[in-house]
Amino acid sequence: MAHRDTPFSLSATLDAQNIVWYPSKSNSKSQFPLRSQRAPQGGGMDSSHQQEMGEFEQLFSVAPCGLMFLDRHAVIRHLNPMAANLLGVKLEGVVGQELTAALPNWKDNPFCASLPSLLDGQSTFEMVQFDVPGPEQKVLRISAASVPNGTTSARGVLLSVIECTELATLERRLHRAEYQASIGKLARGIAHELNSPLDGVLRYTHLALEQLTADSPVREYLTHVKEGLDRMVRAVRAFLEFSRQVTTPVNRIANLNQLIEDALLLVQHRAKFQQIRVITQFNEHLPAVLDGGLQHAIVNLIKNAFDAMPRGGTLTITTRSTQEHVDVDVEDTGAGIPEEIRSRIFEPFFSTKPIHQGSGLGLIIAKEVVERSGGNIEFASQAGVGTTFRIRVPVAPVEAQQNGA
Repeated sequence: MAHRDTPFSLSATLDAQNIVWYPSKSNSKSQFPLRSQRAPQGGGMDSSHQQEMGEFEQLFSVAPCGLMFLDRHAVIRHLNPMAANLLGVKLEGVVGQELTAALPNWKDNPFCASLPSLLDGQSTFEMVQFDVPGPEQKVLRISAASVPNGTTSARGVLLSVIECTELATLERRLHRAEYQASIGKLARGIAHELNSPLDGVLRYTHLALEQLTADSPVREYLTHVKEGLDRMVRAVRAFLEFSRQVTTPVNRIANLNQLIEDALLLVQHRAKFQQIRVITQFNEHLPAVLDGGLQHAIVNLIKNAFDAMPRGGTLTITTRSTQEHVDVDVEDTGAGIPEEIRSRIFEPFFSTKPIHQGSGLGLIIAKEVVERSGGNIEFASQAGVGTTFRIRVPVAPVEAQQNGA
């Protein structure tokens, strides 16, 4: 068994000689785990010192944060009730145990990696902070400080413990927001750089089409090029609007059945390559809807469904309507979305795909496009069965349909 130093007391008056240590299961009413008292030369205890020790024990016990003292061998020597409660341990059960034996879930934490330098007095900081796991998925923040003993090494380490689950969550969100802002700034620059050459290519395509006769075989190819360029321009414009968090009025109307047919044409080669069966179940009498770029949203949902079925499957797209709204269901037979990430799938730049396969913007752009069209998007998923995304958009106002916008 490893040699352990004499337990440390919080009292600064214990530097005197002739200290007598009493076990934690003494008859004293104090809640302090290990009591320490001074034995005066005459064998009795000075009453003022006893009162002082009682005050220290009381302060330690009622401190509004958890307090823990580790000796030079990382053995827990003192622990107050608040710390025991935060750590989810019994007070008398951990005093005298080595830290990682009492709290095994701390073993791989950066704090334990830094503990030797703190115990050796090599830390250049007066206090350092770490986040460590607590019970019931809580996050605890510990502040650690070396306690000097007048030599080059430390007498031990004093820890304060507080719960910071909400604070840690907010900090993670802040870091994520900062990351997203920097990526968004870079992406906006790239989108602006794409805009100019796209406009130029589109302009020259128009000029080339004007020079061709109606029966020219090249005309069909250039028409497809023009349609593709138009989609790219709309996609870049939609991305810029999303990155700026501004919207422009939506005046264009569309038939969702036709938008879906056009979207499927764009990805038909991938469906064949992945051996995915595509089923469409259309309501042939859909009313028109306001179109804020819905085809882009539908394409993104179809691509997501394809990603979920790398070894083949079935994609089913269904449309239905009421007097107030039109629904589009995009259903796949993939593995489903894991429960733990369902709350995050609409976050910008969040993706479980390899970096070369996804940017994490597909679903958030689809969501923004649908909301710009006055609708909403929701999903249902079951592990091993598949996922269904539902787009619901309102029927276009009568005046918009009359104007043929």
